[in-house]
Amino acid sequence: MNIKLDKHTPDSLASLFVLLMEEGITPNQILTGIVRLATDTKELEGTIVSADCIRFLLSTMPVDTSAPGLTEFVLSLSKEGVTPLMLLDALGFACYILGLFDTASLIRLTYQRLQADKIISQMLRD
Repeated sequence: MNIKLDKHTPDSLASLFVLLMEEGITPNQILTGIVRLATDTKELEGTIVSADCIRFLLSTMPVDTSAPGLTEFVLSLSKEGVTPLMLLDALGFACYILGLFDTASLIRLTYQRLQADKIISQMLRD
């Protein structure tokens, strides 16, 4: 498996997630912030299957709200122009780097599906 970051995702996000996970933060805790950011920013609103993709991901990786400071930090990244899709991309890559291949695959597939859904939905609106 050869996973690369999307050209729009800063490398520093993946590095940050690697460092956090090496210190005991779980992908589920990071995912909580990402899902909340996607909900708050409504970035994926109006897309065809985004809700189904997020539900599927959450059924396989249940939300872990035991790190509220981390969730708030992830939410604050939107002020720097970071999007939920960038964060999903970086989290999948970080999981891959740390050898969490099943988790990386789930996140990566969700990221790719959401990205495709966003593009298709935009094309249908135009």
